[in-house]
Amino acid sequence: MQIPLTSQLIGDLIEKGYTYMLANTSVDNTDATTLVLKPIREKPHLNNLPDGFETFYKITREPLQLACGIENTTVLIDYATIDENITKTDIFDDSYFRMSEDFFKQVLESLEDYAVVTTDKNGDINSWNSGAEKVLGYTETEAIGLSASVFFTPEDIAAGEPERELKESLDDGRAVDERYHMRKDGTRFWGSGLVFPLYDDNHEHRGYTKIMRNLRERKEAEKER
Repeated sequence: MQIPLTSQLIGDLIEKGYTYMLANTSVDNTDATTLVLKPIREKPHLNNLPDGFETFYKITREPLQLACGIENTTVLIDYATIDENITKTDIFDDSYFRMSEDFFKQVLESLEDYAVVTTDKNGDINSWNSGAEKVLGYTETEAIGLSASVFFTPEDIAAGEPERELKESLDDGRAVDERYHMRKDGTRFWGSGLVFPLYDDNHEHRGYTKIMRNLRERKEAEKER
């Protein structure tokens, strides 16, 4: 059984001991891309992957961004390989995948290369993972309570980009943010980010989640080419 990949599924898989995902990409005659991921517990050998798979990902890296969505790409997870006793009804029961707050924090802290930040409805930071400190330079104590606009360049702030990003995420379910960002020390880096609105169990809007990765090296390589 194949179902859409979500961040809840990733958390559930990590809790069950899965560490990697095999990846199989296909393109149909309409140029629509489908990426199927198969969870596994042991690190595979790139030169000896099972038939039909061309690469693999560590579960705490690329799959998180894949769960955020990719334009013109459907990302599915092959759930039949995980537990044959899990029914389709179980999979779509939200409570089945609900993680404890402590475990969810452990998942966030494992994402060392990603800044994962949550804010209130006004865009003020209320949670901060260790990856955010690595990417942006602020400690958790320094960051809590700051406006997330602190990551934007002065010219983007003047142009109203922080407000536009939050509005777009509410209107469209997410906002893609690939631009120059600011570190605490005033240096700039090219970062890729995604922003999602957060809702409670009653579907009341409570704030936003921002996931960001420093793509400085990729940007510099593009300039050299």
